[in-house]
Amino acid sequence: MGISRLLLMMVGAALLTLGGRASEPIPTNEPWLELPQANQRVAVDGSLVLDQPPSSVQQLVLHIPAGGPRINYGTIHTKVNTEATDVAMKSASGLDGMVLNVDLTGAGGFPMLPGRNSIELEFQDQFGRAKYYNFLLDFSSSSSSLKGRGFETIPTSPVPEKRAGRLFAVVIGISHYTKGDGQINDLQFADRDATAMLDFLKSPAGGGVSDQDALLLLNGDATAENIRHALFSFLTKPQEQDTVVIYIAGHGAPDPLDSRNLYLITSDTKPDDMGGTAFPMWQLQDVFERVLKAKRVLTFADTCHSYGFSGARAGAGAKRANNLVNQYLQRYASKGQRAVITASDISESSFEDAKWGEGHGVFTYFLLRGLKGEADLNHDGTVTAGELFTYLKQSVPQATAGKQNPRAMVGIDNGLTVSTLARKNAGLEFPALLPAKKHPAYRDGP
Repeated sequence: MGISRLLLMMVGAALLTLGGRASEPIPTNEPWLELPQANQRVAVDGSLVLDQPPSSVQQLVLHIPAGGPRINYGTIHTKVNTEATDVAMKSASGLDGMVLNVDLTGAGGFPMLPGRNSIELEFQDQFGRAKYYNFLLDFSSSSSSLKGRGFETIPTSPVPEKRAGRLFAVVIGISHYTKGDGQINDLQFADRDATAMLDFLKSPAGGGVSDQDALLLLNGDATAENIRHALFSFLTKPQEQDTVVIYIAGHGAPDPLDSRNLYLITSDTKPDDMGGTAFPMWQLQDVFERVLKAKRVLTFADTCHSYGFSGARAGAGAKRANNLVNQYLQRYASKGQRAVITASDISESSFEDAKWGEGHGVFTYFLLRGLKGEADLNHDGTVTAGELFTYLKQSVPQATAGKQNPRAMVGIDNGLTVSTLARKNAGLEFPALLPAKKHPAYRDGP
């Protein structure tokens, strides 16, 4: 008996899942991920918590069992943390199926990072049917809660870069989903979060954005068509010297019918027709690379309020795929002199509650507090992107007992000015934070 088949038959080491589900054996008819250095394996849409340094994992082995339709070999693709790793992959096939070896040290390197890491596999069978699978590796326990969320090298007191030109803003907040037919969970405070964010941007500290240079889309106005207009038409106005702020509060999720495809769920999204009624996340890449001329772009996204869908979305017993929306948003939005901060880590839930500012998402609550002065770590009257993230990666996990961890991309323009303050408001003490309390609309990620 081949060793691959033997491994598939073993009920091996327990898998630790991010949502706290009980461990379960790996199905023999689905691909699975092997970590030779850690002597561990991960099931499809599963996740493994590793209490060891990320650098200890230098090889990934993906197993595709035999027995199903034949694979079109030219369509096999792998990704690590959204980056294609085909150039570092070697394949071999046998009676037990196909084995894909991914060398994380090859082709310039695809290192594991502190926090959560994604591995994706896709291919087509002989009939042209697309197959997609993903896995998560979590190294959170190998570093402190204030390190390792993809951004541990930010200086706490970067030199501020002064704003020039005009300030433009697109602010989106969706609490109510009119076409969901009960399958999309409404939110309590996403619209309130967006309104509060725009109010701050209109203030002197926020840059004093004018009405003509700001676009606010709330609830029923935040349709797929209107969001597309905001991002593809309105954002053609800012010029190279201007500053743009994009703020999004709502649901972001994979298509329940095809988890390869990630979407911002708009107010008119139909769960059974996300391709036709939601906003594709991959189109954000076009916005940042082809539409925006402004070099200075600040993106704040509170888009992973669990999965957004009720249990009726895909039938009884259906599994929930890992949610990589935030990770892909970071990749698309972090080009050039641009800062992107998302509310939570890969596949984490974002929390909202009336206790935070009488009704806010926890991320936006502390985002606003940071912008208004608490994030000014060096007391110079200016909050930079680096200072803001340093503040958020302490305050949000502390307020949620470590269950929600904001993320930013390495390469964020940490000196980019995000607010300017009167000196008396600078460097306020960190607040006494409260533990998280979820609204019933939320469910933990997997």
